[in-house]
Amino acid sequence: AVVSTQSTGGFYSFFSFCKAKQGYSGVVTYVKKAFCPFKVEFGPDVDSECEGRILITFHKTSSSRSIAVINAYVPCGYDSEDPARYQVKLKFLDGLHTLSKGLEAKNCDVIIVGDLNVKAMIIDSAEAFENRHSLEFVSAWHGASDKIIFRKMIEETFIDCFRSIYPSRTESFTCWNSGLNARVNNYGTRIDYILVSKRFQDNTIRSCEILSDVMGSDHCPVLADLQLDYVIESETIPPECSIYFPELKGTQKRISSMFKRKLDNESTSGTIDSINQKSNNPKKPKTVGKKSNTMQAKLSFALKTHVYKGNDSNIASNNTTVDAIINATPPSFKQASNKINDTSGVSAKSLLTGLPKPPLCSGHKLRSTLKTVTKDGKTKGKRFYCCSLPIGPSSSPKSQCNFFKWLD
Repeated sequence: AVVSTQSTGGFYSFFSFCKAKQGYSGVVTYVKKAFCPFKVEFGPDVDSECEGRILITFHKTSSSRSIAVINAYVPCGYDSEDPARYQVKLKFLDGLHTLSKGLEAKNCDVIIVGDLNVKAMIIDSAEAFENRHSLEFVSAWHGASDKIIFRKMIEETFIDCFRSIYPSRTESFTCWNSGLNARVNNYGTRIDYILVSKRFQDNTIRSCEILSDVMGSDHCPVLADLQLDYVIESETIPPECSIYFPELKGTQKRISSMFKRKLDNESTSGTIDSINQKSNNPKKPKTVGKKSNTMQAKLSFALKTHVYKGNDSNIASNNTTVDAIINATPPSFKQASNKINDTSGVSAKSLLTGLPKPPLCSGHKLRSTLKTVTKDGKTKGKRFYCCSLPIGPSSSPKSQCNFFKWLD
């Protein structure tokens, strides 16, 4: 999510990294220098798993109230797939709402941006919109715990910037399944939001658009133009700013700092001193034309070490010649070779021809695609054929049909 301003100049960046698993998750907030925050927090009470999913920047204003921008990445989870992970998601959402209300009680208006991993309304999901006429589906949809918590946030505390301008617009999505090529048919979900506190004035939200044409991810940006002219730049830069990261200070480390001196004075191999000593006393170059016994010694050692100690008569001792080792065949290999020859008619044909020709899908009579099950379970790793077209509305002839066939 991106919040635009009228100011010009550079940006400060603030990162929240995952501590539980390196490279797993995290968020970053870029702030124009004219709106530099005076404080940064990471919401440990909300992100109890320490996955770097929340970052809060606090901004001064000319009024008596400050502004807190919460950059949040809510965990993904579904009760039917992973109940334990789903509980983590619910705890995060509930904690996010509690945090927001606590900040408002402390004279602070709140803005939440980011991937909140909740499809609030039926029109926020292409799949749900297709099933909108099913009473059973709609009932289960609105009864999901994550949607109940999110709707409570909207009703009590926040304004959804996009829906405040486009309350009934359909086919407005921010995320698509890349594995199913869902973006081609715009078969996606709206799970990325910009929420503003209801305490803001009515004219705060100037515009809000989904930039679905911006490629490069399975998500697209959301752009909101907010009337926040009364924000004041902080006199000091918070220590959490990336300009204080050692990697970005502009100083270059010495090569010597990459080496760790040994404490044992008797062994100096590998230290800086030993390297310098060796460089001051270089070895004499070898005489050209004079044969060295080094390679012969290594070859002899290899033969003695790796000689086959089977019952074959061709291999008698460590003094065996190279030809004898090459020509000798272990009995176990001979037996395996005979078994392969017995079934060579089938095995060789399978190896040479490869996989069978992909079947045609039942819906379009097009060549199907071979895929592999990646989800945990009894069928994980098994391969199957499915329609090669991208997923989309079932009524569209350009969408993937229901063809399915196991390879094995």
